[in-house]
Amino acid sequence: MIVTSRDTLAIARVTARKGRTADLTRTVRDRYGIDLPVGPRRAQSGDMAFIGIGVNSWLATSEKELDGFAASLRGVVEESATVSDQIGAYQVLRLTGRHVREVLAKLISIDLHPGVFNAGCAASTSGSHIPLTLWCPSENPESIELAVPRSYSHDFRHLLGQNAAEFGSMEN
Repeated sequence: MIVTSRDTLAIARVTARKGRTADLTRTVRDRYGIDLPVGPRRAQSGDMAFIGIGVNSWLATSEKELDGFAASLRGVVEESATVSDQIGAYQVLRLTGRHVREVLAKLISIDLHPGVFNAGCAASTSGSHIPLTLWCPSENPESIELAVPRSYSHDFRHLLGQNAAEFGSMEN
């Protein structure tokens, strides 16, 4: 299994303000061409994605705009949502390899079978008491991305290494 840190991925939390979800949905569709996912799903257009993490709450990610991403997004959604920068709060990891799902299955209690957890799926859960948001970015069943709080990222990587040991070494 290969673990890659997504240091060039900007991340922000977007929460619709009371009674403004329809406005936010329309703004995101018009500006980014994305229908905000309802529930634990991921929707992407170009370098921008929104991941449903709770009721009227999403993680927004951008491949292109690292500096100033949250401020830029705040300017787009204006009064329909609250936007908070999460670049310093999370480390986003890409896990790839033949045994990614087996390794994660030892740590989390959701069904990761490719027939269930596939492209567009997302989940907020915990792995050995560490809060995680994970998603399947593509049709590749050997690739899963996850956001782990930065303060736990070292410990989580250690857990991944321990649980990947039976399948061979883990590359960073």
